[in-house]
Amino acid sequence: LIIGILSAVALPQYQKTVLKSRAAEAWSTLGAIRSAGSAYCLENPSGSGWYSSLKDSFAIEIKNSKYFSYGGKINCSASPYQVDITAYYLPAGSGGGSVKYFELGIDRYGRRVCGGPGCKDIGARMTSATGCMEGVCGADSVCYNMD
Repeated sequence: LIIGILSAVALPQYQKTVLKSRAAEAWSTLGAIRSAGSAYCLENPSGSGWYSSLKDSFAIEIKNSKYFSYGGKINCSASPYQVDITAYYLPAGSGGGSVKYFELGIDRYGRRVCGGPGCKDIGARMTSATGCMEGVCGADSVCYNMD
């Protein structure tokens, strides 16, 4: 009985810790993509397009991971460079269960944002949707600030 009670208390905290570590991996990758996108814009001032079509022109190779798929748009003629990148987390078996999806993003100003019902689980705090980047926080989504 004691072991069961301890397990009931510890398991949710363990799941949040695992989720935070997965999010840390995505933040690192998003930062690398953003840096590579900025370098791409220095070499191609008029370049623009979706990350999926431009990533082969980057100096680094980044692939989707087991937990995240990456996307976004790049517009080098914008000022500052528009390198809006997102990481989408949707774990297997999350359809209506206790594990929630979320999207992480870094906008052109370097702000880290999170959209979706799983953001609170990784320590995000709620902000207004106007402070978020397009694609991460839509009109029907709650927006969270990670900074």
